[in-house]
Amino acid sequence: MTTSLLTALLIVGFVWLARGSGRRLGLIGAVGLLLSFVALPFVSVIAARTDQAIAPTALALAGLYPALWLAPVLGLVAFVASLRAGEKVSGVLLTLAGLAGVVTAFSFQQSADRFLTLHPVPGVLEVAFPLALAAALYLLTLGGKPTGRARQTGLLVTVLVPVALAVLLFSGLGASLFPQLRGYYQVGNAVTPAQSALIVKDWGLDVADYLQADVAKRAQDWKDTRAKLAAPAAGTDRAKQRKDYYDLADEFALQRRSPGDVAPIPATIAAPQEMPPGFAPGPAASDAGVRRVISRAQEYGFQSWGLFSVLALGGGLIALFRRRLLASPAVGSVAAVQERRSELSSAVTLALVVVAVAAGFHSTGFNFRDLWVNWPWITDFLDRATPPDAAFLSDVMREMLITINIALIGTVVAAVFALPLSLLAARNLTQNSLLTRSFYFITRTFFNVDRGVDTLILALILVAAVGLGPFAGALAMAVHSVADLGKLYSEAIENADQGPIEALESAGAPGTSVVRWGLLPQVLPLFLSYTLYRFEINFRVSIVLGFVGAGGIGFLVNETMRGGGYPKAMTAIIVIVLVVNILDFISAAVRRRLV
Repeated sequence: MTTSLLTALLIVGFVWLARGSGRRLGLIGAVGLLLSFVALPFVSVIAARTDQAIAPTALALAGLYPALWLAPVLGLVAFVASLRAGEKVSGVLLTLAGLAGVVTAFSFQQSADRFLTLHPVPGVLEVAFPLALAAALYLLTLGGKPTGRARQTGLLVTVLVPVALAVLLFSGLGASLFPQLRGYYQVGNAVTPAQSALIVKDWGLDVADYLQADVAKRAQDWKDTRAKLAAPAAGTDRAKQRKDYYDLADEFALQRRSPGDVAPIPATIAAPQEMPPGFAPGPAASDAGVRRVISRAQEYGFQSWGLFSVLALGGGLIALFRRRLLASPAVGSVAAVQERRSELSSAVTLALVVVAVAAGFHSTGFNFRDLWVNWPWITDFLDRATPPDAAFLSDVMREMLITINIALIGTVVAAVFALPLSLLAARNLTQNSLLTRSFYFITRTFFNVDRGVDTLILALILVAAVGLGPFAGALAMAVHSVADLGKLYSEAIENADQGPIEALESAGAPGTSVVRWGLLPQVLPLFLSYTLYRFEINFRVSIVLGFVGAGGIGFLVNETMRGGGYPKAMTAIIVIVLVVNILDFISAAVRRRLV
């Protein structure tokens, strides 16, 4: 949570120094608190088996921890009040919401690890997804306030598509296609007396069976790991020792024991509340539906909660005590209404963006601590890879030439096919008849499908089809680049000046003459520029294609790394960096002359 708090404080400090809108910042925090409360995993809930563990939302835990309601409710009140209230009133409400969020977060971490049972709430995601789709479609189709037929079409799309999705999700077909959606959202309730008896019984059995021995072993592992860290070690060994150190420290923290603590745990308990923190319920209790909330096992929803709480608190304080750089418009004026609408819409949008980014960090496992833990491995690799093997340079240059040729042939072949296809994909050239409009939609659909299949996937397919080597790489490059270049070419054609084209058409010139004399002189420099730019991209991609057997220097680097030839791999890496920069410089210079 430290990272999220520091990030929030930096944002608040920047807005303070820039004399920005404190209410806008506070509203972002208020909306984010609501999203964190309803939608994001809050803390870990464990059971005897790892496949029984889940990460519920704060809303799911609010029945057992009523204090969790306070901050989001205050945030909702602040958001609604900001529709009409002045900046000072909004500032007070946002400050209260942020303060409640911060206090709740810290007090929750110190609270007991409670037991609960989780019950699914049917239909939550089946309704939430269509509503989210409806909101997105509304912004896309009706956000620009269209009129006439465009408005009618937008309304139909905004209503019918989400309804169709809802019907699908609630149907039997939806249950078979998306089985995990049914009952995914769960809420927690207190355990029953029978479940409490199972918890107590399982504890006595587990302590006698293995828990007491696990506690002693963990303490010994901590002692051994500390001794290994104090002694010299190779880079890879040091990385493993650091990982063991932090993993053990996390386990001790979750169980609220000092690192290395050898104190025995109680052999029996009279009630579930007497179980030491951090331990999971036993097998019988877990099979009966019992789970345990580990209040210090933070999920990204907990960290988002902390970030949004500080944003709400800081934004409210700025609104109360910091004069804005630009004076606020008079209350009730048109400018004040427009500013309030802008603040509310931007708050919702930015809060959604922050939530999406937080989910992205979680799903990718992005963690600076893991980078620090494994840094000795990186330094060990650099030590083994230096100095580079200069005798390997001739092999590297041979494979580099193959890589350049893969990118070159792939780009040239793609450009040859993309040029005629781009004429069919240009709206201004295909709007005169039903036949040409059909070609337009077919070509555009092909471009979208082709661009959706990554070059790496095409290379894997083509390597299996035509065998290992640069031919598969060049072919994959050409197939994918056709769509990219065709789209760029067609957009250049659509943006071309229509005057020369219309003049030739009015003079009775045939279509080929119109394209030759009215269109190509305008777009040819752009075509060449786009082609060169695509060649730069294809060269970088062709390096990666070698790792799947498509030839070139990527294949060479992969083989040398697997064989432990790190100095040879370093030679190839240095050559790659130099050639990439040289090609970028040449391509940029040529494109400046063309455009």
